[in-house]
Amino acid sequence: MNIGVDIKAFKGASTKTSRTGISRYITCILDELQEIDTENDYYLMECKASDYAPVNPRWKKFSYNGKMLGTLWLQTVVPKLIKKHDIDVFWAPEQIGPVFGLPRGVKVVTTIHDFTFLRYPQTCRASVLLIQKLLTAPTIKKSAALVPVSDYVKKELLDLYPYVSKTRKIIRTIGLGSDIKSLDVKSYPVKREGFLFFSGNMEPRKNLYRLIKALEIVNASGVEIDLQICGPSGWKNTDLRELMESSPIKHRVKHLGYLSEADLSNRYLTCAAVVFPSIYEGFGLPVLEALNLNTPVLTSKGTVMEEIAGQNALYFDPYDEHSIAETITDFLKTGGPVINHESLNKYTWRKSAEELLAVFREVVNPR
Repeated sequence: MNIGVDIKAFKGASTKTSRTGISRYITCILDELQEIDTENDYYLMECKASDYAPVNPRWKKFSYNGKMLGTLWLQTVVPKLIKKHDIDVFWAPEQIGPVFGLPRGVKVVTTIHDFTFLRYPQTCRASVLLIQKLLTAPTIKKSAALVPVSDYVKKELLDLYPYVSKTRKIIRTIGLGSDIKSLDVKSYPVKREGFLFFSGNMEPRKNLYRLIKALEIVNASGVEIDLQICGPSGWKNTDLRELMESSPIKHRVKHLGYLSEADLSNRYLTCAAVVFPSIYEGFGLPVLEALNLNTPVLTSKGTVMEEIAGQNALYFDPYDEHSIAETITDFLKTGGPVINHESLNKYTWRKSAEELLAVFREVVNPR
């Protein structure tokens, strides 16, 4: 097979230092595919040159390096590349694929990450909202296979686009993995410190505003605890920024920015717990990462985090800062559940890549 892949998410940035979002997802799966697939030819397509360098001799990379917007490039240049290189399967890992001028016979496989643009449009950047509203439905219609990253997202897909269940499209849940591996905790001494940790960007749906308000309640009760936040600054967070500057516990809240993998692992290993109060996620990778390092997790009930963490986490109502505060206080007094690492073994990047490769094969040669 000739397999095309949209890697415009790298956007010319370093794939070695970027640990967030879609680019990380793509990098981890491509790294695994290079190892396990020695039969097929891959054509990586990007609108601006990145440093991702395939080592598999059957892989090629094509960089456009023009000034065209990524979405326009995907709809105009990519179909021509697909035709030129006789692509059999095209993987759209960003939930948006080429929908205009596709050559007859090419099979599009689309990863579905979440439906934030429909569920919480007020939390999206305007450009992202417009693109998702215009192109998600046509992409779903054009795709031969849809790959939701969790059963939670799969249910939303079928609820929001009910016609999909009546088609012959392949719908296969393929979860994410963690490149922060589980440790033999008995042989790895860990000294927990007096801070809570959050990993992710600071956009509204991450719910950091309520988390800080909850920590004001906790600290006012006489229980002192700090919060460290790592990740990009996000968007639409003016209220959050103002709170971080004016809060009575502002000296206890620290934004660390991006962290290296070693520093991120160190925070997971030394924090009292990871608190992940997001109101909506497609998967919730920081929760999996923390649990793999035997780190206690406090997170949002009624979300995908219950699917990922199961009985391994403590849950609160993410819309109620008093519920968040109560869960934090109770945890600091009594601790969290013993983590069952066997329940997490199904989430690995190798497994994700193997299952995605199986979908590529199936769309070309249906059962």
